[in-house]
Amino acid sequence: MRRLFILSLLVACLATVDGSTLQQLSLSDMILKSTLIVRGTPQLNYSQFRGSIIYTHYTVEVSQVYKGLVRTRQVDFAVPGGISTGMRQVFSGIPGIVNGKDYVFFLWTSKTGLTQIIGLSQGLFMVSKDTTGHMIVQRPAATETMLNAAGQPVADSDLQMNLGDLINKIYVVLRGGGQ
Repeated sequence: MRRLFILSLLVACLATVDGSTLQQLSLSDMILKSTLIVRGTPQLNYSQFRGSIIYTHYTVEVSQVYKGLVRTRQVDFAVPGGISTGMRQVFSGIPGIVNGKDYVFFLWTSKTGLTQIIGLSQGLFMVSKDTTGHMIVQRPAATETMLNAAGQPVADSDLQMNLGDLINKIYVVLRGGGQ
């Protein structure tokens, strides 16, 4: 009984942790550090424990690949948090992902093989049309504590640009320019 109480207390503490500190990543940083950059529409797939962390897994129906190799037209990735076996974990800094919306994903795959969005919310850009009908990408500023490369606190800002400009930036950075 005591073990169950301690385990329940530990799970409750983990499930309510909501502080995140993000390293600020420039667009060039995200391009270089990503193992895969794709445009597509996600669908929630499932949630499950991986060690002590619940991850929610999505499958992206890929419409364009800007960096990396995609063997099929689908890519799977995971974000920390979710509900599994009746338990819920919530983490701050996790992007809100809407099934079926159009996004550009900056993804990286860890040494353990888990693919995630780079920089949490920093690496997810929603694709839409502006008032003139041009395709744009945008992401809101992260609200979590953010540090620059020197470890100093910095404020994040909204990012919005034409989709074509983003694609050009990706190719320029990958060719070795545009730092």
